[in-house]
Amino acid sequence: MEIRGEDVLLPVSAVSAFPRPHWLQGRVLGTLNEPVYRSHNLRVAYEDACKLCAQEQENAGLHVLCDGAQYYEWEAPGFQLEPIFHFIPENLQGFQPYGPPGDGAKYKPFYKPAVTEKITWARPIFESVMFAMENATERPFKIAFLGPAQQSIIVDDQYYGDQVALAKDLAAALNKELKYLVNGGLEAVQLIDVLPPYTQDMWQIEVQEILFDGIDALKFWHVCYGSVDGQRDVFDDMAASMIPLFKESPADVIHLEFTNRGFSELDAFRDFPTDKVLGVGVVDSKDTHIESPDLIAQRITKALDIVPADRLLVSPDCGLGYFSRTTAYAKLRAMGQAAEQVRSRL
Repeated sequence: MEIRGEDVLLPVSAVSAFPRPHWLQGRVLGTLNEPVYRSHNLRVAYEDACKLCAQEQENAGLHVLCDGAQYYEWEAPGFQLEPIFHFIPENLQGFQPYGPPGDGAKYKPFYKPAVTEKITWARPIFESVMFAMENATERPFKIAFLGPAQQSIIVDDQYYGDQVALAKDLAAALNKELKYLVNGGLEAVQLIDVLPPYTQDMWQIEVQEILFDGIDALKFWHVCYGSVDGQRDVFDDMAASMIPLFKESPADVIHLEFTNRGFSELDAFRDFPTDKVLGVGVVDSKDTHIESPDLIAQRITKALDIVPADRLLVSPDCGLGYFSRTTAYAKLRAMGQAAEQVRSRL
């Protein structure tokens, strides 16, 4: 995999979220009609948290860091999904923040953002995240965000009457955001998506093409099977059905969980597109047990039977934000040691 113009064998990267320090609590960033930061004290605390998060990733030997979503409220039990519903909509024109409750028992506590007019980009959403990470590390890092296709199904559409049209306008707005960030120096972006296991309709790729149009950065696509508080949302093996999406996607790296599923879907990736990198989850993000480097190395080796080392990214199954800091970073360090162990044998 090429990173900053150099070929890196078995690069290592995390997905997105890490637990926050106990002294950083509550919402850090404002909404569209507020200051960027809720307070100066929160800004200092948040930027310090990003430095700790980056340092842990560097110590673990990661090649592409992530921002750790330190601006999210991970410490509110049962309500960790709230930022996923509201963070992006509350920073775009066209939304009212609180529509009806979500659908089903799991989502009922979370009010849907209501789409009341055309969705447009108004001001930078993740610029503060980029600034914080630029001050925290010299290594390349990615900023992760919920994708427009996924976001389109968890909002209350009172304007478009057409989910695909809504998703495409979301993608166009986020494309402006990504262009702004990349023009400012961001080297990698990560789309987070829960939708593909449920439907393989190709309009999702049309939305991605709008989203990533003109984006000169390393593009990751994390397909999530659910991990809130260790709970899985997808129980069936869907990878084989998603391969046509992966082949057409403009993403450079496509990442899924494998470990929690016992690598049951690995064979499906014999048909994985040869122009893309496969991100393989080799650390379980739903189990608090800290795996040994030797065990993780065995998992990496298993994946190498399907995808060669120059097209394999080593990663956890999903974000580690729901663990304690001790557990999350111990898993990360073990993963980095395992990757180095395998790399030394190649």
